[in-house]
Amino acid sequence: MTTEEEQDTKTRVDIVIVGGKYLGGPVGLLAANLAVRYGLSVRIVDIESEPQHWGRGDWIHGRTLELLDYNGLATDLLATGARVEAFSHHHQQVSSSVSYAPEHVVSKYKHLLCVGQHITESSLQHTLSEHDVQVERPWTVSQFQKDASDSEYPLSVTLKNMLDGSTHDIRAKYLLGCDGAHSDIRKQLDIAYEGESSKKNHGVLDALVHTSFHDRKSISFIKGPFGTHACMFPRENNLVRVMVQLSDEGDRNQIHLETVQHEARRALLPHRVEFTAVMWWTIYSVGQRIATHYTSSQQDPRIFLCGDACHSQSPTLGQGLNTGLGDVLNLLWKIAMVESGHAKASLLNTYEMERRPVAQQVIGLDKQIVQEVESKEQENLEKLLRQYQLFISGFGINYGHGDNGVLIQTGDRAPDFKVVHYATGAKVRLYDTWRKQVQDSNMGWGFHLLVLAHDITQSMDAVIKGFKDFTVPSWMHVHIITTTVQRGVIEKHLSQQQDINPEWMYMDKINQAQCHHGLIPEYDNSDKNDPVAIVIRPDLHIGWIGDFSKLSLGFIA
Repeated sequence: MTTEEEQDTKTRVDIVIVGGKYLGGPVGLLAANLAVRYGLSVRIVDIESEPQHWGRGDWIHGRTLELLDYNGLATDLLATGARVEAFSHHHQQVSSSVSYAPEHVVSKYKHLLCVGQHITESSLQHTLSEHDVQVERPWTVSQFQKDASDSEYPLSVTLKNMLDGSTHDIRAKYLLGCDGAHSDIRKQLDIAYEGESSKKNHGVLDALVHTSFHDRKSISFIKGPFGTHACMFPRENNLVRVMVQLSDEGDRNQIHLETVQHEARRALLPHRVEFTAVMWWTIYSVGQRIATHYTSSQQDPRIFLCGDACHSQSPTLGQGLNTGLGDVLNLLWKIAMVESGHAKASLLNTYEMERRPVAQQVIGLDKQIVQEVESKEQENLEKLLRQYQLFISGFGINYGHGDNGVLIQTGDRAPDFKVVHYATGAKVRLYDTWRKQVQDSNMGWGFHLLVLAHDITQSMDAVIKGFKDFTVPSWMHVHIITTTVQRGVIEKHLSQQQDINPEWMYMDKINQAQCHHGLIPEYDNSDKNDPVAIVIRPDLHIGWIGDFSKLSLGFIA
């Protein structure tokens, strides 16, 4: 890159990201990583003088792990974090447990990863630096406005250095406010942040401990003998996080570490606990709030709120960080599609349409869970954890419908089944195959077209006709999955035509054609000669499902 090009990137940029402020760090960093992966120029500013070192969000749910892995961003976290596969409940010498994810979920990541936010941020910053993008500290966006005189870069953005007060004006196409619950971007947009906060104080600390408490591998909800409630779970490098309800409803600035430790010991009785080293601690009060809007305008959305800037809840189930990461995973590919000319700007309106209902569900569940954690009834908490297993883990998040009993439909998470690649004979997971194809492409993002061909000896003509009627765009990867498992039979049918690439072929021969049974409602009663098309979006949700003969690009908003 020439000096002139570098200067132009500094003053004219596709996306400006405002990060920092608690959970804003990893959300903004993920947004920046996705932007550069998708070929977009980016500048990311953070009001904090230095990166986070301890504390804050530390649960990465299974669905988030899938998406981070798909985007090549999970390796460091998986190597460091503590793996948790169950929730447990302890009250008056009675213990019970609930598995983290339902048995029927097919995924490499049917577990929760507990890892410090500083490690998540460090990993994301390292990957970002490989693209020659650095977080600019301590800078923020002091003001912005839309300027119609520049149609290509319509946002005028003023950056401000928080040390010396100097300012710098740049032009941008988009602005992302990932700056936490007290978001300056949200306030400048005059978007209301509706909800309520409790006066009850809670303490949280990360520490090395010695304890006789036996359950050190689960997310343990503990009801102590004196009415004190606590939650304890493992972290990286033998650390433990403890969250405890405090009896003091006064000024949280007057609460000391010793009070938090004392209440934690009371909650764990009759077990003993000794805090040998406390790395970080804080006091928080439970609050649930949501922004009335996630964007500046429905007509020409250019400014977006993400993460705690548009929703906040208690840390009880670790939903804040994951919901924020889910926001940018939903948004960035849409910006990339619009900027590359493959979609209309109206696609960006679906960000708020899809993500705000998710935050509303998170907040609704959070209110129920907080109430049950603090109640005396053990059974109700267990019932809620079982009832919402899919949603808590993220596997059950869907866009556009509720749980109506249908096996799978548009908006659902794309299942990660195992199939056998015809050309190589290798047993592969769909997600691993999709990840490699996207990483090998020059776009960094892509859709995936699954054609469930049933018995290829009966459906080959319909498959060929489908590909003649539907022109596969350059940003879509094709996978034809057949229940025919005899390689010789497949080879014979492929040799008789020129329209189907053998590399596209996969055999659904694992667990009695689990892919067909798992993806097609009432598969056993369906017409096995009619291929079914399933379009997978870049965020690994189903964008469209139906007869292959009816597929068109109209599924893109």
